[in-house]
Amino acid sequence: MRIPIRLRGVLAGLAVLLAVAGAAQAQLFETKAKQAFMIDAETGTVLYSKDADTPFPPASLAKLMTMEVVFNAVRTGRLTLDDEFHVSENAWRTGGAPSGTSTMFAALGSSIRLEDLIQGVIVQSANDGCIIIAEGMAGSEENFAQLMTERARALGLTTSVFRNSTGLPAEGQFVTARELVRLAAHIWREYPEFYKYYSQTEFTWNKILQRNRNPLLAMNIGADGMKTGFTEESGYAIVG
Repeated sequence: MRIPIRLRGVLAGLAVLLAVAGAAQAQLFETKAKQAFMIDAETGTVLYSKDADTPFPPASLAKLMTMEVVFNAVRTGRLTLDDEFHVSENAWRTGGAPSGTSTMFAALGSSIRLEDLIQGVIVQSANDGCIIIAEGMAGSEENFAQLMTERARALGLTTSVFRNSTGLPAEGQFVTARELVRLAAHIWREYPEFYKYYSQTEFTWNKILQRNRNPLLAMNIGADGMKTGFTEESGYAIVG
């Protein structure tokens, strides 16, 4: 079944996102996911909901909020895509090659353009990219996480709390399916110039080819991106 572009949803704890063509069909949809929420992004009509307000650890879905903070900073002129950010030892060790997590293999001590970091985070889900941006914008990842939560509140997300830029396990960090979908719809609606990166199937940087981790893009069902995530706590989750 082809997923119309106007449909956006999140299924937490489910390996595959299934969207349907209308609300009547959505009533027939069932999932083993613990939390799920699906809307028509153009109208806001709720197509499916299951424990949509139950908090859960976000895993890499937190990177949607990280990118929203970045997109807003570029939109308001606080940053430009050509700004360069330094790769600290903390970013390299925590999210880079030594970490064993998803990474864009940023070299210790190097400087990287913001546009490249954005693509690394979106396409490769690069944890080092997130931390590099966080430290460059706010001085530390802790300070940046505070900005993420403050920005969430400004967008009307009253429950979600962020403790880091990556979504790696952290005490007190949680989101809800409903708020993730609201955030996804906001990014889709407000930042068309950046939304294109979510459908980018691969990204070559520093002579390293990196493929998009979102399995929906290769399924030929009309999906145009957004985010996947996994930790032992949260299970597998998709926003699409």
